Amino acid sequence: MYSKISNPQLRLFVVSDSIGETAQRMIHATLTQFPDLAQIEIKKYPFIKNEEELLQVLNRAQIQSAVVVTTLVNPAFNKVGQAYAHERNIPYVDYMSNLIGIIQQQTHCSPIMESGALRKLDESYFKRIEAIEYSVKYDDGKHFTDIGEADALIVGVSRTSKTPLSMYLANKGYKVANIPLVPEIDIPDEVFKYKNLKVFGLTASPQYILNIRNERVKVLGLHGPTNYNSIERIKAELIYAEEVFEKLNATIINTEYKSIEESAFYIEKFL
Repeated sequence: MYSKISNPQLRLFVVSDSIGETAQRMIHATLTQFPDLAQIEIKKYPFIKNEEELLQVLNRAQIQSAVVVTTLVNPAFNKVGQAYAHERNIPYVDYMSNLIGIIQQQTHCSPIMESGALRKLDESYFKRIEAIEYSVKYDDGKHFTDIGEADALIVGVSRTSKTPLSMYLANKGYKVANIPLVPEIDIPDEVFKYKNLKVFGLTASPQYILNIRNERVKVLGLHGPTNYNSIERIKAELIYAEEVFEKLNATIINTEYKSIEESAFYIEKFL
């Protein structure tokens, strides 16, 4: 990651009871302020398990005239490290303790003091990204091959908020597929193979859907009545949707005048 140069002008020791990722990010940000500083050596000492290990690293830092940058969550490690560094004049930067103390004082909340919490946060982030990618791929009935992986399958006629609801849930880490219900197009056989698939049927009154579709037609620049915004057609679609809901044993959610958050709340209760 960093090229090691003999007799560097700056030597940094990254010390952590996790992987040291937080300290590395802070160092990166700080070094951008010194573009002319070319000779840099950074050594990582992750997963410090006990005080003896920590003191060995600090002793090495003293011998090599290194700056010690720590993200030690363990308060005992911090106390020992700070005292040792102060006693031997080792440049010592603790990125965690002061800020944790300030936040605790300001909010009266107790920190969990858990090493690797950022890594767990990153895992949650990547899970969310994976869910979003899945939900985009399986949006609007475009794919069915791995639909069994979905945490939820949303079905409904056009303009019942299938896509916005899918994307909202995906941002919370749920893999969601959605299929538009059209009387002329049968639900693929793959969907019926997965008996444990949690299916949610979205519905609303014909007039409510008609109003939304009328607005959609205006946005598209179309004029006059079409089959899409015909009340008779909408009623036929809703009858077909009810048949599909029954076949798939779907939990029915009426999205009429409901926010996406409210509809998502009902789905999350089942998930």
